[in-house]
Amino acid sequence: MPLNTTETFELLFDKNNNVAYKALQKLQKESIETDCVYPYMDRLSNMLDSDNTYIRTRGLTLITYNAK
Repeated sequence: MPLNTTETFELLFDKNNNVAYKALQKLQKESIETDCVYPYMDRLSNMLDSDNTYIRTRGLTLITYNAK
């Protein structure tokens, strides 16, 4: 089943860190295989301004995975 990038991206902000971490893992894998996460770079960079350290880390991680 193909990954729904939009829905998975929104899960990065879930209050349940386990759900958010699984979404991060899926998006990391997808970033290695395709460029479907790249269109979200603006949102990823906005995540760096979050008060939540987990959200900042997820954003930075996905930025590095998509810096090709």
